[in-house]
Amino acid sequence: MILSFPGVPLRRRRVLVFLFILLLASPLTAETVTLTLEDAVKRAMDQSINLKKSAIDLAQTEYSAGRLWAEIFPGFSLSAGLTFLPSTQLFTDPGFSYKDDNISYSFNFGISFSLNPSFRSSMKRIELAYRSQLLSYENAGRQLEILVIKNFLALINRQMNIIYMEENLEKAEQKLVNDRVARENGLMNELDWLRSRLSVETARYDLSNSRGIYKVALGEFLVLLGMDPGTEIIFKGTIEMTPVLSDPEKLIVEYLPKRPDIISQRQTIERLELTKNVTTYSSRSPTLNLASQWRGGSPQNGGIKDPFTDSITGSVTVTIPIDSWIPGTKQNQTIRAADAELEKAKLDLQNTETSAKTQIRSLVSNLQNTWESVEIARLRVELAQRTVEAAEEGFRNGTVASQDLVDRRKDLADARQRFLQEEVSYQSMLLDLAAALNVDWKTLTRGLP
Repeated sequence: MILSFPGVPLRRRRVLVFLFILLLASPLTAETVTLTLEDAVKRAMDQSINLKKSAIDLAQTEYSAGRLWAEIFPGFSLSAGLTFLPSTQLFTDPGFSYKDDNISYSFNFGISFSLNPSFRSSMKRIELAYRSQLLSYENAGRQLEILVIKNFLALINRQMNIIYMEENLEKAEQKLVNDRVARENGLMNELDWLRSRLSVETARYDLSNSRGIYKVALGEFLVLLGMDPGTEIIFKGTIEMTPVLSDPEKLIVEYLPKRPDIISQRQTIERLELTKNVTTYSSRSPTLNLASQWRGGSPQNGGIKDPFTDSITGSVTVTIPIDSWIPGTKQNQTIRAADAELEKAKLDLQNTETSAKTQIRSLVSNLQNTWESVEIARLRVELAQRTVEAAEEGFRNGTVASQDLVDRRKDLADARQRFLQEEVSYQSMLLDLAAALNVDWKTLTRGLP
């Protein structure tokens, strides 16, 4: 890189060059934060736009559920009027004649009250809307928590994998140094020398690729938490690796009714039942209407100067609908449609329960199988580590070939990678089972009662 500062004196150029070199030599240190599982979940909860929107909807439904009296609250009306142009001819005889004596004014106050048996179902439907929104809010929070924990554990897994790759690269480079000396002394043929160089470049490529993937995943995770993408994170915490040995049938009996999707579907059935009641009562039950009105102002056909007069009226009306009782009418078809929607919702509940049972059985089975795979993978790592140690000692003693040592190190790297994959897979399934049972994941690690 060539620096040029045209028009700048030589002494000042030297100062600028020195400052530029000093700037390059000063690393830009990013903020380092120690992040626990609990902190990550809390940050994501506080940052989530969807949760904030859901909280607004929840507050609105809670407000309505706390004021059910609004469903039967009477209607009030208040009006005032001024007739500034009394009725008079315009084009016909005797022609237009404005008479300000006929200007009149009026005040009206009315109250009306309508009562139908459907109001009880309407109130229950409002309460149900609040319970449904509360369930949706809690479920969204639980799903976000699981997502954050999965990403948290996956990033720890990637970190460990990078550490192992750095170790492999370091050993490959050390071996390359020794092989270079052997090559220069004529103790290594060209094929083995090329293999040694290829091992270093392969290890460097794998490390670079893993670091790039980790950087992208970390940036997305930090955005989810509302943190600066350049923040350096020290992850602290994990999910305890313990076997979960449970009878899926007992779990189904105990926890199936508590699943959010099951509860939500039952709430859908309840809502449709209430909607059917509201439709039926509104279309077939008598409606009682009470109304009263007070009027004050100028006397009828009087002027604004006439004495003030007032009057009050009241009425009671009972309306009995007939159309809905006649088969084929629109009202009758609406009631039949409400029945059909209710029946379909009940079938959806059966389907949801069947799918939920299958999911729980599958998760428990896969979790137990994966635990066995984790144990096997852990044993493979131990054996591969001991094999590498023995191969390194044999290589130093001249009893193990260079390529054999490389192969053994590859076996160790593969065993470590598979163990990390099985471990994160088990942790992910554990979180999925906790979500399927609608319990805290910590409950599973402690053992279900």
